[in-house]
Amino acid sequence: MESLLASVAPDPVFADFQVMSYGSLLLPGHPIRFGFQVDIVPDNCPSTILFGLISRDPVNGGTPKTRGFAVRVDLEMREVWDVLNGSGLVGWVEHPMGLAAFTDEEPLLLGWEIEFHGHALIPKLVVGDQQWLYPAIQCPEPVVMESIVGWQGECSSDPRGIFMHPALWREQVAATAAPSGNASGPLRA
Repeated sequence: MESLLASVAPDPVFADFQVMSYGSLLLPGHPIRFGFQVDIVPDNCPSTILFGLISRDPVNGGTPKTRGFAVRVDLEMREVWDVLNGSGLVGWVEHPMGLAAFTDEEPLLLGWEIEFHGHALIPKLVVGDQQWLYPAIQCPEPVVMESIVGWQGECSSDPRGIFMHPALWREQVAATAAPSGNASGPLRA
C-alpha cells in the first residue's frame, strides 16, 4: 500500500525531502526478522534520495519522536549518510563500473534487514553488494514501523518508477532448540 506520509513532514530531519510510504507493520510481542527493500536505477533518480524504516512514538503526549533507521544516499558523491541516529557517513556506493553499472536489468538494491528481540531493533543496511551493521536501538512495545522513500527537490517522473519493486516483509525467527537430555542430571547410555 502506497501513501504520502504526512506524519513525517513536520519532522525537521525530513524537511528537505518529499516522502512516500510503501506500508507499515506492527511488531508483535515475539522475535521476528523484517525488512524493506527497493531497487533504483541511479540515472533515473533525483541526485539525493532517502530510504528507511521508521516509527513515530509520542513522547509524554507531546510531539512524536521519530525512531528507526534511515539513510540519505547522495548519488552524485556516491555517499550514504545516516539521517536519524547521528552516525554520520556510513559508506559509499561502490561498483568497479560506477553508477552506470546499475540499469533496469541490474538495478541498485537498497535494503534494511532488522531483527527484533525483546525491546531491541538490530539493523543491517544493504546497498548493492555492500552491507553495514548498525547500532541497535531500544523501542517500546507495541511499535509500528513505516517504510519510507524520499527525494529532494522536484521529481519529474512518477516516484513508483524510481523506487521499483518495493517489498516490506517479515518472517518469524526460528526458535532455538532446547538442549536434549535429562534436566535433572547427566545423560545415561
